[in-house]
Amino acid sequence: MNDLNFLRLIFELGGSFQNVNNIDLATKAGVSKASVSDRTQHLAKLGLVKYKKYYGSKLTKKGLNEVTPLVQQHRLLETWLYEKLDIPLSDVYDKASTLSEEPDLLLIDRLNTYLGYPQTCPHGNVIPINTPAPEFSKYDLLANQSSFDTTFKVINFFEDDYLFKILSNIDIKLGDKLRIQSINDYDHSMVVLNRRNNLKQILPKNITKMIRIETVLSKEKSV
Repeated sequence: MNDLNFLRLIFELGGSFQNVNNIDLATKAGVSKASVSDRTQHLAKLGLVKYKKYYGSKLTKKGLNEVTPLVQQHRLLETWLYEKLDIPLSDVYDKASTLSEEPDLLLIDRLNTYLGYPQTCPHGNVIPINTPAPEFSKYDLLANQSSFDTTFKVINFFEDDYLFKILSNIDIKLGDKLRIQSINDYDHSMVVLNRRNNLKQILPKNITKMIRIETVLSKEKSV
């Protein structure tokens, strides 16, 4: 993986506005923690990230400027693959990664024109430059919710190939409204009720921590 795609992984884990720890980055990149440490220190020397021991890495302004076109291209490719080529949602992230080694400004321009400047990719994540990127926090994750009286709406998913393949089995989609039924004190798995299909499902924590939600207001619950 080249440096630019490594910066993309940091971006996808929220590295544009918060520190990304080496364990999460190693898991996402499929490499050892030692390899991640070496790479982030290398990127820090180039001025692309700020690396702080025990806290992880955050993109600098230079790093963000370098990686934004690649993220934009990757998410446009996901949209094209899903909407125009009918590639399954579970496969578009991986295929877009294969096609996105380096940003191609002409390709980005043509994709934007063809797709009508979409604001989000099929997984609900904003497409940089096309629309401002929101800042999320840990409190936006399903894993960090504990209320049994609140309805939550799925607004996007972490960009993770493993998650996307699992989602087809657990049947949770963007826009689904979920209510927490119970939380296991031992492994922090959740039983949630999906209001779309009225089905209860058990979600392990490694899944709930990759689902971003927002609270549904009372007037939305009846819609």
